[in-house]
Amino acid sequence: IKNSVNFPETSLPEREGKSVRFTIVNENHPGLLAGITDAFAKSGLNIVQQVNHSRGPVAYNVLDIDTTNHDNVLDFKNVQEEITMLEGVLSSRIIYGEPGTGFAKNLGGDYFV
Repeated sequence: IKNSVNFPETSLPEREGKSVRFTIVNENHPGLLAGITDAFAKSGLNIVQQVNHSRGPVAYNVLDIDTTNHDNVLDFKNVQEEITMLEGVLSSRIIYGEPGTGFAKNLGGDYFV
């Protein structure tokens, strides 16, 4: 993200071949990043690289997740739902294959894909 009014400037190098990228927009408050990384750990997914930047009340996270032994898209969609439904998470996206796929949002406690 560059030159955004609402989001902090954020960049991460190209993702590695055996990985998927998660992007998460959340409220900027203590403990939320721990909840996000814990969801990956509970699912047995390894974070290869990560960046977290905030601007005022909003934080933006980019995480690359190792896909070794996790070639089922459902593995990623399940953890995406868990993360998206954390209190304070506004939206999430999984970037794999085609750009623009994998968006999910927490709409008043309902999981919207």
